[in-house]
Amino acid sequence: MQCAKRDELSAKAAHVLGVIVKLGNEQIDCLKSNDQKRLLEIDKELERQYGEKQRAFGALREHSKEHGC
Repeated sequence: MQCAKRDELSAKAAHVLGVIVKLGNEQIDCLKSNDQKRLLEIDKELERQYGEKQRAFGALREHSKEHGC
């Protein structure tokens, strides 16, 4: 049986990972174009998103531990 809460938490984690990938690709473009200002802006956002990833994965682990799914 599927667990709706686990699915929700997994979707959140996957979304955050997708955002991190997108930002990483944008940083590559900034490096190629030598856009230092945007590179630093993206870096700050990446740090924020890494925190979101940690929270999302932590919630998923905690749910799995408590719920057994």
